[in-house]
Amino acid sequence: MYISQTNSTNSWLKEHPDCDVVWTSWQTAGRGQAGNSWESEAGKNVLFSMRLTKPQVAVDKQFALTMMVSLAVQKVVQSLLPNEDVTIKWPNDIYVSDKKICGILIENRIVDKAVEEAIIGIGLNVNQTQWMSGAPNPTSVKQISGVETDIEQVSAAIEQSLRESQHLLARPDELKKQYLAVLYRFGQKALYAEREVNVLPSKILIGHQQNAFEAIITDVTEQGELVLQLENKKKKYHFKEIQFIL
Repeated sequence: MYISQTNSTNSWLKEHPDCDVVWTSWQTAGRGQAGNSWESEAGKNVLFSMRLTKPQVAVDKQFALTMMVSLAVQKVVQSLLPNEDVTIKWPNDIYVSDKKICGILIENRIVDKAVEEAIIGIGLNVNQTQWMSGAPNPTSVKQISGVETDIEQVSAAIEQSLRESQHLLARPDELKKQYLAVLYRFGQKALYAEREVNVLPSKILIGHQQNAFEAIITDVTEQGELVLQLENKKKKYHFKEIQFIL
């Protein structure tokens, strides 16, 4: 369903249980991960939410949904930018090189230790070329390709990709293999910094930081922890415990 304006497509879908898909031209209060807001110029981007009912994922394995959704979106963005390096920045941002092109917000409703319902919100920068919020590293399809892209067609492609990718939830080994294959910085030495979990919103850090350390991403656990190889040990990080330095 298309609506011209809403505060948040995720919030709208929660309030309309008879609808499974909604997209809009403008969100007045778009939300991102970890307390972040989502800036989007009216009429320029994909602002889309989809409901998955009874995806048959246990609560302790719900990161599988994160991997499935981010893979589905990564494939669409890669098809729009076939000559670019499109990756998933843990846990589920879509990056082109070192710039963020898409954010994903998944909100799960848990019943009897299983995910009863997942609301998947996607904000993909398509035709926007300027940002006013001071976001550190945004980009868009138009900024990279130089051409306008039909937003309705991209929304439809994302919906189709999400539906086609759901079979991977029953194939956890294959799902993880595909996720790691396109994970940003996987197997590469890069800079990170630990962060205080109770500090919101989360941030991308730019340039030299006093508490920065080098590490290599070696794995992601079933519970969604990022595994880093430090100089002489491996360490697991939950979401919000680690910051990427660009």
